[in-house]
Amino acid sequence: MVVADIDTGINPYHAFYNAGSSIYPAGSPPASVTPELLAELGVDAAHQLTLTRTGDFAADFAADKAIWDGIKKGELYWFKGTNILAVTLRETNDGGIPILPDDEDDTHGVGTSSSVLTGNPEAVILFVEPDALGSDASHAYAFEHPAVDIVTTSYGASIPLVGIPLPEASSFPKTFQGVVELGKLHFSSAGNGPGLSPLRAGAGPWWSIGVSGFEEDSSNGRTLLSGLFPDFISDFTQNLPYCMACESGTNEFTAGTSFSTPLAAGIASRVLLEARRALGSAGGIQVRPDGKSQMAVAADGRTLSNWQLRRALEEAAYIPQITDYDPIEGVFDVAGLPINPVAPWLQIGWGVLSINPDKGVVAKALAFLGLAGEAPAAKDFGYCGFQTGNVQIRHQYWDVAAPASDPSITPPTEDPFIYC
Repeated sequence: MVVADIDTGINPYHAFYNAGSSIYPAGSPPASVTPELLAELGVDAAHQLTLTRTGDFAADFAADKAIWDGIKKGELYWFKGTNILAVTLRETNDGGIPILPDDEDDTHGVGTSSSVLTGNPEAVILFVEPDALGSDASHAYAFEHPAVDIVTTSYGASIPLVGIPLPEASSFPKTFQGVVELGKLHFSSAGNGPGLSPLRAGAGPWWSIGVSGFEEDSSNGRTLLSGLFPDFISDFTQNLPYCMACESGTNEFTAGTSFSTPLAAGIASRVLLEARRALGSAGGIQVRPDGKSQMAVAADGRTLSNWQLRRALEEAAYIPQITDYDPIEGVFDVAGLPINPVAPWLQIGWGVLSINPDKGVVAKALAFLGLAGEAPAAKDFGYCGFQTGNVQIRHQYWDVAAPASDPSITPPTEDPFIYC
């Protein structure tokens, strides 16, 4: 189960990614990168790196100087003892450090990658350090890579200082090809300000999944100031590693849709992984004789497409109740507001993609797919009606605006989207 994360840099020295951490406690070290996967990806012994980890980052980095000096642009590396594979598309002589953050202000990718693994510690991270965020090269690498199942992106255009997302007319490059033609899922941030998610280049297109933010298990508010009309919401503030020159420690206030988005992607990857196990489907995305890409294929012929997985997540997403709102915590939560009990879909889209087992998102999604347990009851028609209208508007906007700016996009004659 491979999730590609396009971002600024990752810190594989950090304890979070290694055995003995909160997500890999004793007896369950990260072990998703198998010899078979390495062979599929073409990662030979020379590209399998063992880092020095004593707890002293400066000393360990110095001890590993030969490793970092040997990193080459465009070549994929595995950091042994982790579920991290990484590639840099930057020029390696540009004065920065390949793959690692260049400084403490360049740690966004540490947060996004660790958020994916919070959602699914068994996911393999294929980390792409771009030549520039949103570049054609980085998107082509992630969205056209045959081993990648899900791509998460946490960037976009917004008004400086206030962060309100701007309407955009050109979709992110290669997202259409990756989702519609190659069968992947794309999760993208809906923005931290009150902009319209359907008009964002990443989160807006009907083939992509827009994720907004929600203060889960705190005030359960702050939904109206974070990406309006998304597909889903997920936890806005998390406790994640967020540093360059360290090997331990976390920031319990790592906040933004930059992190709710990869968390949602990680949860989706957990559903996909369990679905593949239930179906006995080995390997990644497969192309069937009819030319359609399937995320899983069982020996008895049953298949699972990216559209079916998305539909399962829609029905499985948790619906917060007005009683979940804590008015005392809400006083200290900027713009914290309770969920509207009359029309909650206006705030939360299909609902919360939560890692909390009590919310049952993974279990319900698998049940909806007919792979485990009893299928959940269909959600209120208001969700279906509103979200269907949302997707139809996105169709109208992106099927006209996107091809005008990207001639590589040809809207399909048959709509692959599975409606409720």
